[in-house]
This record gives sequence, structure tokens and C-alpha cells, in this order.
Amino acid sequence: MAAASTAESLQEETSCSICLDYFTDPVIIDCGHNFCRSCINQSWEGIEINFSCPQCRETSQQRNLRPNRQLANITEIAKKMPKSNQAEKLCEKHEEKLKLFCTEDQKLICVVCKEGKDHRSHSVIPTEEAVQEYKCETKTKREKIQSEFEELHQFLNEEQRILLSRLEEEEKEILQKVRDNVTQLEDQSSSLKKLISEIEEKSQQSATELLKDAKVILSRCQTMEFPRPEAVCTEEEKCSLLSFLRQYFILKDLITKYKGKLSAEWVNVTLDPETAHPRLILSEDRKSVRDGDTRQKLPDNPQRFDPCVSVLGFESFTSGRHYWEVEVGDKTKWDLGVCKDSVNRKGMIRVTPERGYWVMCLRNGDEYEALTYPSTLLPLRVRPRAVGIFLDYEAGKVSFYNADNKSHLFTFTDTFSEKLHPYFSPFLNLKGKNAGALKIRPVPDWE
Repeated sequence: MAAASTAESLQEETSCSICLDYFTDPVIIDCGHNFCRSCINQSWEGIEINFSCPQCRETSQQRNLRPNRQLANITEIAKKMPKSNQAEKLCEKHEEKLKLFCTEDQKLICVVCKEGKDHRSHSVIPTEEAVQEYKCETKTKREKIQSEFEELHQFLNEEQRILLSRLEEEEKEILQKVRDNVTQLEDQSSSLKKLISEIEEKSQQSATELLKDAKVILSRCQTMEFPRPEAVCTEEEKCSLLSFLRQYFILKDLITKYKGKLSAEWVNVTLDPETAHPRLILSEDRKSVRDGDTRQKLPDNPQRFDPCVSVLGFESFTSGRHYWEVEVGDKTKWDLGVCKDSVNRKGMIRVTPERGYWVMCLRNGDEYEALTYPSTLLPLRVRPRAVGIFLDYEAGKVSFYNADNKSHLFTFTDTFSEKLHPYFSPFLNLKGKNAGALKIRPVPDWE
């Protein structure tokens, strides 16, 4: 058993954490971890700065790959070790070799376990086959992530080209406006200097000569106009291009921050009619909800909200990163976000994180708030006609975005430990001013 444990440890130390196979041409990077040269080159493909270790995520500014010849020699020794030593790990219960893998329980078992009641009805495959499947799965996931980032880099390069071109055009426009203003001011200054010179000359003349044309000169002083030069836009909120550039760099920062783990699922959310308040009307495809003005006769089940005019998404989340978008249009009141599956749905409720709700709302047509306790006012410059909701379960974050220009609106940070659902409230139709529906946007074709 000791020999088997030693052999297994040696195999682990001589295996690449990317391809999960023996090292081929091993190299060591700045943080001290080792990888196959081809694996780490493929992992860093397309990166020019901030090279991240796939194992510990430590970053370095340079692409330093140093050959590890000693590790290469040890790997060759490990490859030559007898197969029997590599398979000596035994079942703790039956003292038999662990030759099978239970796909339902995700664990190694022996042939005796296979016939026992715990695994008799389960699907099992040989250990070697399971290893190959997981290698293929790891490789596929790695290729998918690399493909996603290649697309993002292509997108950013194209955006950079477009925005730099637009910035150059706007710079020319601004400079031309400045030149026009300077010319206008110079003309005004010249006219003013000429008038001052005439007044000074008159002041040196005799009283008779001075009073002779005094009325004409004073009239010219009073009627001379100095139009205010046109203001040149320099403030970010007044320059659409600068706003675009700000979003561009936010996107680049986001990609850098989440590199290697940026893979959010666009959720095809549907509404759960069993949770809908009796006044709410759901579309046939369960993708939109509005106030129906009258109360319907529906079963008063425990899942249904009443009297709060709310409804949940049918989908639930206990892990991962998920994103969906909701069109709000011209509605004057609404609530959007996520909530715990266990929230109280009867009686009056307080929509706050302490009660299991992470929600953003609109009130009175133009008052946006994050429903913290107390609530947080959101002074938005642009009225969102669609809202994007991003849930990162493990990070404990619920973020809201203007879905059209992708500007960030607010982020809740908390700790999640139970099932979460998308949460919607279109509110009552107040004298026809809030009749519109909340509409869940379809998953885009590129998804």
C-alpha cells in the first residue's frame, strides 16, 4: 500500500494540471508552477500582458518560460513504472482494486461494490474510460473558454478601431469650434480696441470738438454687441463618444478581472403561474406580465404572492453565473431582481436583502432605487428601457445594468446559501399610467 501511495504521489507530481497527462517538455513559470510547454502556450495564446497562472491565478508582466530538465527526467522515470504499482489503490470496504467508476455517484468502486445494493442499478464504466472522458471534457471546456476570449478580443479590437476613428473626428470638430471662437474673439477685440482708440483721441480734443460727436460715439458703445462664443463640449456626460469610451474601458477591466472564469449563462427565463398574484396576466408563452385590473379566481396555494403584486421566474439557481434581460418600456413603477425560494409570499412584505430580496425598483416614473435598508437612490442620467440582471452565486453578487448601453446601475453583495429565483413586479395599473407589461427578452441567436 505504501508503494502504491508513493507511485500515486509521483504520478501527481509529474502530471500537467492543464492536460492532466504526463509532462511533455515541462517548463516552470514565475510563480513556481510547472506545465507542458504546449499547454501553457495555448493557455496564453493572444495575451500580451498580465500572464495568469492557470493553477494559482498569480499574474506576471512577462512571458517567462524556463525549461525544467530535472522534472522532465523524473517524468520519464514515472512513465516507466510498472502499471501494477499505479493501480494498487484498493477499495477500503472490500480490499479489491478500484477498476470501475460509478457515473451517478461520481466515485471509484470495485467489482464487488458494483454488485452491491448501492451501485447495482447504477451506470458504471472502466476507470481508464472515465479518465479519458474527463480529459476530453476538460479539453473541451478549455477550448470553449479560449474561443470565447478570442471573440471578445476581436470585438474589443474592432471597437478600439471604431472608437479611435470617432474620437479623431470629434477632436477635429472640437478644435474647429475652438478656432472659430478664437477668430470671433479676435474680431470683437479688434472692434473694441478701435472704439477705445477713437474715444481716447476725442478725449484729447477741445470741449467743443469732444461734444460735437459725443452722442454718436456713446451710441456705438451702447449698441456694440459681443455674442457669447459657442461652448465647447468637454464634460463626459455631455459627450456621447467619451461615454462610449468609458464603457469600452469598463468592459476591458471586466475581462481582465474575470479572465479564465468569465462564462455567464444567458438564462431563458419563464414566469411561474403558480406564484403569480391573482391580478397579474401572464402571456401564453410566459414571457411577459402585466396588471389585469381585476382579481382572477385562482387557487390560494402557498406559492402564490398575495396581496403583493409579484411573480417569480420558474428557473432557480444554486450555483454559477446567470444573466437575463427585461424590457420595462415606459412603465412608471416596477420591481426586478432575485429572491430566495423561502421568502414569505403572504401578507405585506418588506423587499430588502435581510428578508431575502435583492431588488431594484422604479417609483413615480423617474425615481430609481436599490431596495437596501434604507433604500439607495440611483441618480440615472439615462432612463433604461430594458434592465439586465447578472447573478454570480458563488461571488454573492446581484448586478443591474441598462441592457441597451450596458452601463452599470447597482450591485448588491451578500452571501447566498439557498435556492434563488428571478423576481418580477409590474405593480398596479394606476389610472392607465402603468399599463405596460414587463417583457423578458429572448436569448440572442449568438448564445
